[in-house]
Amino acid sequence: MIIAAAAALIGASVQSATGFGFALILAPALFAVLDPVEAVATLLLLGLALNLLVLCEHGRPEHVEFGRLIPMLVAAVPGLGAGVVLLVLLSKEALQVGVGVAVILAGAWQLRRRSAGDGAHRRPAVPAAVGWAAGFASGALTTSISVSGPPIVLWLEAKGIPPREFRASLALSFFALNLAGGLVLLAAEGSGGVEAGVVAPLLGLVLVGYALGAFAFRRLDHERFFAIALTLVVGTGAASLAAGLGIL
Repeated sequence: MIIAAAAALIGASVQSATGFGFALILAPALFAVLDPVEAVATLLLLGLALNLLVLCEHGRPEHVEFGRLIPMLVAAVPGLGAGVVLLVLLSKEALQVGVGVAVILAGAWQLRRRSAGDGAHRRPAVPAAVGWAAGFASGALTTSISVSGPPIVLWLEAKGIPPREFRASLALSFFALNLAGGLVLLAAEGSGGVEAGVVAPLLGLVLVGYALGAFAFRRLDHERFFAIALTLVVGTGAASLAAGLGIL
């Protein structure tokens, strides 16, 4: 659990500073030490707390792009059910591989985009159907491997959302998905998916990580911090993939 504790602190710091990354960093560590249902339930509960903190920084949910988020979140609802089916049917190793692949692809894409430079190219028009597809995929990822970020990030990035709106909109998306996903998982698996002895210390580290990340968001060079965080994300994803394949 030491690795999971470190991942909770780092993941919360990264998401508080950049808008996403919590599940990408913590999921591989939790899947390595907990059964899949408990790992997902723990991630959803901790994610609820973290995203609520980001949303309430100024006393109300500011800067949220509601018009772009609502259709995507509606499309996520059927995806939540599909994710539960995957969680029940797939083995722990298969889910670890899924986490690793999702993390590597998302992190590598973001690193490549940032190495090319934001604003260095025109953003093509994105059909509304892409947002619906992103929502469904995010819902399925929420209840299967609890890594819902990549589709939402790609959608908001494609729409050219500024950093502050990007961060707040992601927080609202993750909060809604974690809440809905937790309810779906509770209905499917019952209340035995979370242990207080596991969640309580991790929650304390999430609170500390949030404070560190909020400090970084206000004062540090975001692009440099983001590049470092994404490099760590890709490495974590590779470790999860290797564990799922039996290499580690």
